[in-house]
Amino acid sequence: MTRPSGAVGSSTSALSQDGELRALHLETAAKYLYSNLLPLPVIIAGLVALMSAWHPVTEILLWAAATLAAWCVTILTIRAFLRDEGRYGRVARWMTAICVALFVSSFAFGSISAFFWVEGDRLNNVLLYVLVAASIASAGAQSAPSLPVAVTNLAPYSALFLYLSLAHEPYPVALSFAFLQLCYVVLVALYVKTVWQLADEMLRLRLEKRELIDRLQMALVATRAAQRKTEAASRAKSEFLANMSHELRTPLNAILGFAEIIRDRIFGDATERYAEYGGHIHYSGKHLLGLIGDILDLSKIEAGRRDLDETNVDLVTLARDALRFVEQQARGKQLTLSLDAPAPVTVRADERALRQIVANLLSNAVKFTPNAGSVTMRVLRDGDGVALQVADTGVGIKPEDMEKVLESFGQARHDISTTEDQGTGLGLPIVKGLIELHGGALHVESAPRQGTTVTVTLPAVRIVTRRDAVSAA
Repeated sequence: MTRPSGAVGSSTSALSQDGELRALHLETAAKYLYSNLLPLPVIIAGLVALMSAWHPVTEILLWAAATLAAWCVTILTIRAFLRDEGRYGRVARWMTAICVALFVSSFAFGSISAFFWVEGDRLNNVLLYVLVAASIASAGAQSAPSLPVAVTNLAPYSALFLYLSLAHEPYPVALSFAFLQLCYVVLVALYVKTVWQLADEMLRLRLEKRELIDRLQMALVATRAAQRKTEAASRAKSEFLANMSHELRTPLNAILGFAEIIRDRIFGDATERYAEYGGHIHYSGKHLLGLIGDILDLSKIEAGRRDLDETNVDLVTLARDALRFVEQQARGKQLTLSLDAPAPVTVRADERALRQIVANLLSNAVKFTPNAGSVTMRVLRDGDGVALQVADTGVGIKPEDMEKVLESFGQARHDISTTEDQGTGLGLPIVKGLIELHGGALHVESAPRQGTTVTVTLPAVRIVTRRDAVSAA
């Protein structure tokens, strides 16, 4: 069943809730009417047998046939409404159809009082009075949950009820009868209003209960999602700490081991070997300092404490310097380094942050590209801004790891046979954080064993034109 949402907080949702409430009122009234109108043919048959004592059977049967035809239309209309899965979206149409069918059916049934009135036959006429009065009470009880349906159902019976006294009773008795009948109709109307109010309160409580359940379910879904995210972050941090413990211990062990050899003069006066070990200590110390620096940089970014020191930066010059930084590492793996920069581009940015971004991207590309591969850096410019792009022919990233490598402490699971250095999982998160501080974005395209292309984009407002440079000067 299609039901409009009843969310509270906007005029649109409030209108939807009111529409759904009207539909629920109509649905409740339709269910009452359907169950109470089903025995009507039996009542019609009883009236035919009873009234045939005073009136010709042919006339009675004609009335019964017309009334049964109207009853069939009403029953079929209500049944079609209750079976319509999309009735909540067609309330106005169904309201009109049910009211019209019910008005005709009520008028047809109540017309027995007008057609078969016999002047002077009090028994016949009292029976008609009682029949119409009972029909008014029954109609009010059946259709009370919906005020439009109740008014439609009561109108024919009330009009016929007043017609009997005003048309057939002598004056002034007719006025007295009409007054009493009017009081009776008003009492039934008050009863209908009371029942409608109770139904309205019940249906509103049902809607509020359903809305509360929906909110609880949404809160439960959000809680579970947050829990899964927390568990994933916890697993990622555990993996990171396990990896970092190895990364930190390796240079520390090297420093301690070589320092002990030098301290204890294991090789006597072999100064050349001690100088070599001193070089190893220096290299391990720089590596350890780099790891700690990455951790501190990431911590500052995530804490929102990384400030930008903006100056005019030539991206092409910066890219060339970054390529020289990884040139020796690339030569050891026989990698081809290339730069594609058609024209100079100057941007307003934090030069140290941009150098760190490019250095991290190139280091990752060289690290995860097998021997004899290639790494290409491009400086691209279009109407949306300027981009630095690093493409390699390396091991690539699996689709299921794509989101993970962009998370803090996240690492992709590379094929161990393709690279000895699995990394710490800090490079791309640092790049992402630094480029977003500049109002830019990071985009990664990759496929296993087909290489990776990482693009960082700076917005057009960061581009420094010649006019800007002259004005600044």
